[in-house]
Amino acid sequence: MPKLKDQNKVNAIHKATIELVTKTGFSGLKMAEVAKKSGIATGTLYVYYKSKEELINDVYLVTKEEIAGAIINPEYLKDTFYETFKAMWHGYFGYCMQYPEKMLFVEQFIYSGYISEVNIAKADAHFEPLDQFLIQGQQNNHIKDISVEILKAHLQGSVHEIVKMHVRGDIQLEEDGMHICFNMAWDSIKT
Repeated sequence: MPKLKDQNKVNAIHKATIELVTKTGFSGLKMAEVAKKSGIATGTLYVYYKSKEELINDVYLVTKEEIAGAIINPEYLKDTFYETFKAMWHGYFGYCMQYPEKMLFVEQFIYSGYISEVNIAKADAHFEPLDQFLIQGQQNNHIKDISVEILKAHLQGSVHEIVKMHVRGDIQLEEDGMHICFNMAWDSIKT
C-alpha cells in the first residue's frame, strides 16, 4: 500500500512552486530549488511528483479548486441575484488580493500548454455552479445575454488588473475603492 502524502509537505511544495514559477517561469523552474525552498529533500519531492509537469498540473488544479471555493460559497446565497453576485465578486476579489501570487500563477499557465486538457476540464467542472448562476441571471434578465465565458473573462480580467496595480503599489484600495470597482463590474454586465 502506498504511503499517504503529508499534506503539510504538499502545501509547502505548492507554495514554493508558485513563488518560484512567478519569478522564473516554467522553463526556469528547477525541482531541486522547489525542494530546497519547501524544506524537503529533492528525492522526497520526486516521491510526491515525478516531473515538473505533474507538479505544475497539481498546483494548477488545487489552486483552481481554491478559487472556485472563494467564489461559490453557500454563505453567499442571498435573496436577490444582485446580492449573491456581489458576494461572489467580493469573494473572488478578496481571494486575489490575499493570494496575488496564486492569481498570477493561474493566469500564467492557463494558456501556456503546460496544463493538461484533463486538468483544465477538471478545473472547469468546479465552476459549473457559477456558469449556471450566470445563465439563470441571463434568463431572468438580470445580466446581459452574452457568452458566459466572455462574461467570466471580462469580470476576471478587471479584477486581475486592479489587483496587479495594487500589488505594484500604483493604487491603494480602501473600502470605497472596492465599492467603486464592484459597481463598475456590475454596471458592465447588468441589463
